[in-house]
Amino acid sequence: MRIAIFLAILFAASVSAIASGTGIVSPDHPQTFAYGEMIWHQLYLEREGGELAARITFSNLPYVSDDEPRRDESFDFRFPGIKFDATRRTFFVNGRGGQTIPVARSRGGSLFSWIDLAPGAKIYLHKDSGRVTAILTATDRPRTGSQWIETDDNFSLQNILVALFGQPGPGLP
Repeated sequence: MRIAIFLAILFAASVSAIASGTGIVSPDHPQTFAYGEMIWHQLYLEREGGELAARITFSNLPYVSDDEPRRDESFDFRFPGIKFDATRRTFFVNGRGGQTIPVARSRGGSLFSWIDLAPGAKIYLHKDSGRVTAILTATDRPRTGSQWIETDDNFSLQNILVALFGQPGPGLP
């Protein structure tokens, strides 16, 4: 797990050489299926602490059989230190040098609204034998690739490429 956190911080630091960047590690580390997968995710504003949070559902779907029925588990990950600007409907974090970096935006009306990651934000989910760590990284410049990236504790080429570039290499699943 330390290596994945290191890679995410290294990635955020390398991006910050050209742009301002930051990373926030969620203090929540639930235990889920070691070889399951993320099947659903949603950002929301936590009512109690007023923090940006992510609800993520993991499933044993890849390993469902007659002997092993499908099970889904949802967990919440808080990201402290992110502030909400109601007039701009945007969530911000303070980067190095004091500048504000957009992390997410609230969309829709007052009755039906949702929160999307900003173009420069990504959430990395690293599973270490099923123990999940969520890391939100953000820059003040748009980034390409998936914004929700899941890796586990094996050192496959795909996991290393995902940790570094946010998407698998060409020809990899």
